[in-house]
Amino acid sequence: MTEGGPFDAGFPAEPGGGLARRWKTLRNGWKDVLARQGRHLHDSGPLVLAGIFAIGIALYFVPPGEPELQPALAMLGLALVSCLALAFWRRWSRWLAMVPTTLIAGFVCATLQAQRMGDHLLDQPVTGETVTARVAQIIYRSDGQRFLLKDIRGDAPALANVRQVQIKWRGLPTNQTNASDRAEGSDRVEIETTAVSLLGQEVRWRLTLLPVRPPLIPGSFDFRRQAFFRGLSAYGYSLGEPTVIGTPRASRIETFRQTLRERFRQHLQGDGAALSTALVVGLRGDLSEQSREQIRNAGLAHLLAISGLHVGMVSGAVFFLVRLIAAIIPRLSLRLPGHRLAALAAIAGAVCYFLISGGTVPTQRATIVVVLAMGAVLLSRRPFSLRSVGFAAMGVLVLQPAALITASFQMSFAAVLGLIIAFTYTQAQGATRLPVTGRLLGYGIGVAVSSLIATLSTGLFALYHFQQLSLLGVAANVIAVPPTALWIMPSLLLATLLAPLGLGLEALPLWVARFGLEALLGIARLASGLEGGVVTTRAWPVSARALSGLGFWTMALLVRPLTFLAGIPLGLAVVLAVFAPQARVAFNSEERLLAGVVRPGPMFQVGDRPPGLMVASGSRFAVEQLQRYFNRQAAECTAPACALGQEVWISTSSQTAGLLCQQAKALTPPPTIVLLGVAPRAACTTGTTIDILAFSAKGLAVLSQDNPERAPKVRTEGSEFRRFWTSLDTR
Repeated sequence: MTEGGPFDAGFPAEPGGGLARRWKTLRNGWKDVLARQGRHLHDSGPLVLAGIFAIGIALYFVPPGEPELQPALAMLGLALVSCLALAFWRRWSRWLAMVPTTLIAGFVCATLQAQRMGDHLLDQPVTGETVTARVAQIIYRSDGQRFLLKDIRGDAPALANVRQVQIKWRGLPTNQTNASDRAEGSDRVEIETTAVSLLGQEVRWRLTLLPVRPPLIPGSFDFRRQAFFRGLSAYGYSLGEPTVIGTPRASRIETFRQTLRERFRQHLQGDGAALSTALVVGLRGDLSEQSREQIRNAGLAHLLAISGLHVGMVSGAVFFLVRLIAAIIPRLSLRLPGHRLAALAAIAGAVCYFLISGGTVPTQRATIVVVLAMGAVLLSRRPFSLRSVGFAAMGVLVLQPAALITASFQMSFAAVLGLIIAFTYTQAQGATRLPVTGRLLGYGIGVAVSSLIATLSTGLFALYHFQQLSLLGVAANVIAVPPTALWIMPSLLLATLLAPLGLGLEALPLWVARFGLEALLGIARLASGLEGGVVTTRAWPVSARALSGLGFWTMALLVRPLTFLAGIPLGLAVVLAVFAPQARVAFNSEERLLAGVVRPGPMFQVGDRPPGLMVASGSRFAVEQLQRYFNRQAAECTAPACALGQEVWISTSSQTAGLLCQQAKALTPPPTIVLLGVAPRAACTTGTTIDILAFSAKGLAVLSQDNPERAPKVRTEGSEFRRFWTSLDTR
């Protein structure tokens, strides 16, 4: 027996005290911490490798030019050889070889995905071209249906590498509300039938195709990069009707999704029907813009993205249902292992739900985790959570490397890691047996705490991607998640199982689900109406997002008391966002966009954004994007010119710019005049005027001003940036 052991009998202390003994105790304590850290890293090996693999993918997006695949493959081969050579040596040497190998493998996977996609984005409009294509999917929006076309063939040379296009058929009227639907009667049914009948058909269609728009300004969201990795080459529209040719080749899964949508809409109405299709088949386009905004402001948007919550509900319900059936039937439970049958049924339920829900990144992650967890049940083992998350992240990144930079991947895994870290902490505190009332209270507290943890975990990523974060999400989730888990999802699951029978039996569970769906929409409506429920922010730099991801990854891999080290990258992310150079003027000649702010918007704002964004020219879509970018409310510049303080003036008229230049010469220091056009050289000097000729060929730029006494700096999306998703003029 030793001093301090579980059966300490009171032996005298070890000779020697004071500083020497304290130093020994501290040294032994840190040895224990380092030993626990080593064991934790070994147990969390898949998550360690997934993080290193993700860093390799991130490095693919850093170079200004498209990387070559052959040198990367050669480096990967050398790394694999060294890894195999050190595989049978010491443990630290194996890890030393696996780290660069995994890093290079991530870079190679991202490069390979881009090379496989090829240069498929359309760069120039194609007008009035008759093409032959196959209708692969119908996408529903509040302003009408969209058709996703594949296998596109046409005479125009620009269509040679096109993969997929999204078409709006202007011959189809837009979706109507239920009141209008009842007024028009059979017209809506005819519209829906016409759209669904085209699914899987090979058609000949006269289309106008338009390129995907580039970023509005440098540092804003890159629509072309998103479309490139989704395989979407162009958008377009048609004024004429398609001609059906050939035989239909509709996907059975897509047909089943559309059938479920139609069955749900037959028995449900309005946004309740739209919400049911969003929860089951992932088709969120039927939701009205007002309801979508209310759900987002209430912090319930995660309910629309089919993720771990939904997959866990479905697989858990199937698991316990099969266990219950096995327990009720003694012959079955005595002859067959009920828990293994339940695990197989849960895997089948999760996979089926994954197929009919559209297979987004959160659904992929949740399905992989369920398969791993149920696989552990089949093998009579207890799954280690971080291992499951590591395998899920690696699986998603290997199949879709570009998913790393999407909001769905980052927020999904951030929420899961935050919940696992919190669960590990509470598990270490021990658990006590509670009565039924205590369990119900504990469930409510658990939902509240889980919502708080998920909100805090995804907060930085939500602020980066969407420039807003709901503060009411915790309270709204406490009220909304229990009925969703115990009422809405079980009813919709039963309706989904009964719908293929074609006997109309799904009407009863949908009638039961209707009250829960209306209650959920009411909760979102009430929460979004409260003032001060949303935190807004201005645009964050990319480095802040990278540091946020690094912080959450290290937080999951470090043990106490080393966990505090993860706060360093998280704190640096916020510091970089606060002190990042802020733009004063946004300029885009292609979008006819010219706007600016007197001073940068606040870093964080609770409630409505403050005014201060002056828009001289720009579309409604561009103005909405700039309000989020600057964290300012927009106001129209009604005069030919507007002053952004004494340092910067903006104008859309060349004649007005000449008058401004004459006035600017009398001021000290002279203001900078930004003109959406060509400045008159006789009146304006180059030093005080920045016009369309001063920008890049695309006219895509921002002006930032670090010091009020200095002239603003022009930052453009220069021609040195040449990637597959950049437009033709910058490649």
